[in-house]
Parts: sequence; structure tokens; C-alpha cells
Amino acid sequence: MKQKKIIIGAGIFLACLFSIMIVSAEFLVCFDYGEVRNYCSNYKPAETCDNSNGCQWCASVYREPDDCYIHGSWPKCNQLPQECSVFGSNTTFDITPPQFTLNTPTEGSIYTSRSVLVDFSLDETADVYYTDLIDGRGRWTRICNDCSPGDPAYSKKRSFDEGLNQIQFKAIDVVGNEVLSDVSFFVDSKKPKIYKTLPRKGFADGNFEVQFKEANHDTLTMYYGNTQTGIRNYNVNIDSECYEKKGKHYCENIFADLDDYDGQEIEFWFNLTDMADNSDDSKHYNLDVDTTFPVLNNPSSFWTQGEGKYAKYIYFNLNITELNFDEAVYTYFDSRGKLRERRLCSRLKDGICEKRKSFRRGNHSINVQIIDEAGNSIAMPLEFEVNY
Repeated sequence: MKQKKIIIGAGIFLACLFSIMIVSAEFLVCFDYGEVRNYCSNYKPAETCDNSNGCQWCASVYREPDDCYIHGSWPKCNQLPQECSVFGSNTTFDITPPQFTLNTPTEGSIYTSRSVLVDFSLDETADVYYTDLIDGRGRWTRICNDCSPGDPAYSKKRSFDEGLNQIQFKAIDVVGNEVLSDVSFFVDSKKPKIYKTLPRKGFADGNFEVQFKEANHDTLTMYYGNTQTGIRNYNVNIDSECYEKKGKHYCENIFADLDDYDGQEIEFWFNLTDMADNSDDSKHYNLDVDTTFPVLNNPSSFWTQGEGKYAKYIYFNLNITELNFDEAVYTYFDSRGKLRERRLCSRLKDGICEKRKSFRRGNHSINVQIIDEAGNSIAMPLEFEVNY
């Protein structure tokens, strides 16, 4: 009798435990809009009812302590009376936004193609969009509707603008909970291009020019020198030494100290590198270096003025030392305020530039310049009166 009571008691205990812990065999469960259905052991992501009229699901097991379900067979559920089970009375509403993790593009990255991989994960079904925070004007572009949860939930290439991109992603779950995620990155698919460098021939005095096209430039470097004295480089400050016009950059005041190369031949070229590490080298040019200024050996007696009826004449006699002489000129402002230039000599005879010039009546103020082929020049101001 005692043994029978023990067996009966154990049976009652197991029956109660079974009824409390697990309800099995197919049954229908109904949920209101926004309620969450949790799967046991997280073998599937939780699902939210997105139907305003409510949802009906087929289940085979309900574990009350965990408030979770194991899905059932719909053919079996379809044979049941179409009414909701009493099981699963605990109510959980979905008020949590989806977990959206953007794998790519990554913050601060530089991409060499406009076609960029968009890869993200979701923990629940959601609609996903993105907008351009720079010039998107608040318009949202759809990536996918009802994106399934997973890692990745989406992995496809999308086209983005050249240059800086500031993109905001938005994921909205089935009941309207949303999450935002921002990312900034660069697209640099166009290789830089150097169009022109100066000087190309003749002499160098340390002044150089370059023109290039590159929206996302990083560095502009000039290399110059020779094997005799050495190759050096100069990093151009694009912001302060260049200006932009119609998509091109013009750098017209680049200076390199060539004193150590005076009288030698040098080679020079430019290298332009963009933010994606694409680069372009300009053509290499060989130039003779002349950093020595012309010398006027008779600064106090290089001109005289005629007398009497010849007072309108100025007699120039410049004694010049310059190996690479180009020309001697004088400049003045005419009655309209316009700068004028007149040549005195384009060659020297035994180091002498000799020339007679006539001037009108009145006071005159001119500048006499001596220029070499490298562009080095000196100027001497000259004032006189013509009255005859």
C-alpha cells in the first residue's frame, strides 16, 4: 500500500510539472498588433505581430516559465478548431528598435570605386533606408523592405558620390520602432592628373609653376636636383600656394632655393597624390640653373643727356657682367597711366649695351632693367627733364 502511494504521488508530481513547464502538441496562439512571440532557446529571432487585426501562429510547445514557443506544423494546426489557445497569456509588446549593425562602409574609409559594398546585420525583420546628409535634401532611398534578420541581413554594392559622403541609415521594424546609424567615408575613383609644369626649357632661377586636376588631393611634391649635388624635394602647400578655377588648380608661385646648383644642370618634376593613394608624375625636364643677378659695373655713369637742341636724347652706355644676358629695357607710365616697355639691347658687345633714345619735352621717370635668360633682373630708376 505504501509503495502504491509513492507511485501515485510521483505520477501526480510529474503531471503537474509537465502542465506547468511544457505544453506540447499543435495549438493556435493569437497575438495583438505589436506583441512579441519569443522562440525557445533563441533558435529563431523573436517575431512581432505587424497586422493591425492581430496575428495567429501555429505552435507545438509552450514553456510558461520562459514564455517561449516552438513552432508547430500548420497542416496539423489547420485541423484544429480555429480558435486561440489559452496558453501563452503573458503579454510582451515590441517597443525596442531593431539592432542594426553596419559592417561596411566603415567610418573614415577611402574607396577607389563609386560602387561601395553596403553590408549590415539585423536582429529582426525591418525596412532599411539611407539618405545623403550633404545634398540628399531629406530624401530617403530604400535599400530593402522586410529585410530578414541575419548577419549579414543585406550585402550588396551601392553607388555613392565622388568625394566626401555622409550617409545616414534608418531601420524600421514591423511596428514602427526605428534606429538611425551615421557613417562618413570618401570615394576617390578618379586618378589625379598633372597638366602643365613650367619652366620647360632654358634656365631655372628657383621659380616654378604647375597645373593639376584632383578634387581629393593629398600631397603635391616637387623633386629637383642632380647626382652631383643631390636630389631634393619641396612639399607644396596647396591651400596657400595654389588657387582653383573651373575644376583645375593653378600653383604659380612655387619657389625652391637653387643657389647650390648655380651654374649646373638640374632635373625637376612634380608628383601629385590623392587621398586614395593614387598618384601622377609630371614630365621630367632638364634646366640650366642661373641664380646670379646681372651686374651693372657703372651704376653712376650708365647714361648721359644731350645738350641744347640734343637735350631730347638720352645716351645709354651700360657696362654689364652677365653670362646669360637676355635683354636691357626701360619701362615708364604713359599719359594714360599704362605701363610701357622699350628695349635698349638684346645682345652685348664686349659687355656693353649702347643705345640712344629720344624723349618728349617734360619730366620723365623711367626704370632701366637688365634681365638674364633665367629671369633674374636688376632695375635702376632714372629721372630727367627734357627742355629745349
